[in-house]
Amino acid sequence: MTQVIKAVLWDMDGTLADSEALHLSTLVAVLTHHGIDAGDDLHASIFGKTGREVHAYCCERFGIDFEYGPWSMARARHYLSEAPKMQPRPGALSVYHAVRAAGTRQAIVSNSSRMLLEAGLRALDLQDPQLVSISINDVRVGKPDPEPYERAAWLLHVTPGEAIVVEDSPTGARAAIAAGMRVLAWPEHESAAGTFPEAAHIVRSELELADALGVQLPPHGYER
Repeated sequence: MTQVIKAVLWDMDGTLADSEALHLSTLVAVLTHHGIDAGDDLHASIFGKTGREVHAYCCERFGIDFEYGPWSMARARHYLSEAPKMQPRPGALSVYHAVRAAGTRQAIVSNSSRMLLEAGLRALDLQDPQLVSISINDVRVGKPDPEPYERAAWLLHVTPGEAIVVEDSPTGARAAIAAGMRVLAWPEHESAAGTFPEAAHIVRSELELADALGVQLPPHGYER
């Protein structure tokens, strides 16, 4: 990581927010309502996918014919009712605030809808009029397409080479690499480390993440 870092672009779900279980529970609730047993492997099958991709996958896998609109609204209602309980990923906000204290520009880039992204930002107390955030509603194509990260860099007035991305999923990592950016892959589980593209640099703790970003964590952190 010898290039100067002018901007840090964060994925939201699973990276800043410990929200993957909540996304999964919204899906399971909708499927259960329709009498479908999702199975234990569902999370691995939808990890990193957009809402529309998850909908298409479930329709094909379970042989159902749900319209996307009602499906999406049902999931959103469940998500919003539970979002205030959302917690940050351990250590993530300490690094986020350390980067901010260092004066480095930041953005949050998510495959979630604007409504769900804002609910997460509220839950983690990250809402800021100056914060650049990209949702699936702000682009034509979501991750793994590079457009979300390209748009964030454009809004921050930095080149891809001046930005570094923090991701917990191979899907997001591929998007950032396709955008010409460096990637710090921070998988939730060690077993997932081998699923990331070779170009991604694996970090295994908030301390390794802070070191890779060139910031120091305060003795007691910034966590809530």
